[in-house]
Amino acid sequence: MELWKRILFFITPLFFLVSCSNDDQIVVENKISLFQEKNIYEIMQPAKSNVSRGLILININNILNVTEIEQGLMELSVNHFSTNKFYMQEGQYLEENIISQWLDRKSKEGFGLNPSIKDSTGDVVKDQKNNPRILSHVLEQNFINKENGKLEGISLAISLNEFYDFRVTDDNGLVHTGQVKVDSNDDNVNYVENYGKEIAEVIIKDIRNNNKIPNVPIYLTLYQESNINGILPGIFLAETFIPEGDRIDKWTDIDIKNYTFPSDSLYSLDKGTYDKLLIFKEDIQKLFGHLNPKISGKLRYQNGELIDLKIDVSVPLINDPELIGLLQLTGDKINTVLVDYLPIPITITFTDLKQNVGIIIWDPIKKQLYARPI
Repeated sequence: MELWKRILFFITPLFFLVSCSNDDQIVVENKISLFQEKNIYEIMQPAKSNVSRGLILININNILNVTEIEQGLMELSVNHFSTNKFYMQEGQYLEENIISQWLDRKSKEGFGLNPSIKDSTGDVVKDQKNNPRILSHVLEQNFINKENGKLEGISLAISLNEFYDFRVTDDNGLVHTGQVKVDSNDDNVNYVENYGKEIAEVIIKDIRNNNKIPNVPIYLTLYQESNINGILPGIFLAETFIPEGDRIDKWTDIDIKNYTFPSDSLYSLDKGTYDKLLIFKEDIQKLFGHLNPKISGKLRYQNGELIDLKIDVSVPLINDPELIGLLQLTGDKINTVLVDYLPIPITITFTDLKQNVGIIIWDPIKKQLYARPI
C-alpha cells in the first residue's frame, strides 16, 4: 500500500502535465484495464482443457509458437465466429489418437500425413534429413452459441515445420539428433505451405467422416513454426472457410509478420518506426544510465501496417524509487516520442532478473496510458 501511495505521488505531476498538453492521460490503477481493437471471446464455463493438450507441448517445441498459434487462431476466428454470438471453448473432439495418426508417416495402409521414408539408405540420420516431417500438430478450438449452448463452429490451425528437429535411434541403440530445413530450394515457392494445403484436404475429409464430430462450419488456417531457438514466433500463411461439406474451394493468403527491435530486417522494412524507437531507447538509457537498462522490442505487421508493439525494459536490481521514476519517464517518452507517430496498442514491461516488476500500456482507443508496478 505504501508503494502505491508513493507511485501516485510521483505519477501525479506527469498526469497534469500530459492532460494540460492534450487529451491523453496517465492513469494509475490497481488493476490494469485490458484492451484490444477487436473483441475477445468469453470462455465457455466451466472451462475445459483441450482433449489433446499434452500433445501441443510435445509437438511444438518453442513456447513462442505455442502461444502464437493458440492466441492467433482465436484472433483470426473473430472474422467468422462473432464474439457477441459465441463462447470460445478449447477443442473437445480431436483426441490424441486422431492427431497422432495424422502425424505418422504415410504407410501402405494409407495412414499418416507426413512424408514416408523414400529410398532408404540404411542410415537413420540421412533418412530423416532426406525425408523431413512437415506436419507437427493440429490445434482445435470450438465456438459455442451463447443462446442455445450448442457447438456451431470449429477452428483449426495446421502447424507445419519450417525446420525439422529429429531424434532417432540406430540399430546399435545410439541416439542421434539433428535439424534440417524442410524447404531448401531457392525458387520462391513455399513447399511447406503447398504441402499443408494438400494435407488440409485429407484432414477436413477425416473430420467430416467422423460421426462423433458435429457437422458444423470449419475455419482452417496454416501456421509455419519458427526455429526451436527462435526469438520470434512463426507466421500464419493462409486461411480458408468451409461452411459445409469436405471441399476446400479457395485459400486466402495471410500477411502477418513479426520483427524485433533492433534488427536489420526492421530497419529495412520500416526505417521511420525504427528511428522513433531508437530515440525512445536512447533517451531512457541516457537518463537512467546508472541502471544500464537493456531495451528491446517486438513488432507485428499486418498487410505491411504496424498493428502492435511490445517493448521490454530490463533493469536488474532496480529499487522501488528507481522503478517509480522509470515508469514516470517512460510514460512521458511514450507520449512525446511514440504516441502521435504510432497510434497502435503499446505494451511496455519492466523486468528485474527476468521477473516482471512494472508495466505500462497505451490504449489508442481511450487515448490513455495505464502504469503500475507489479
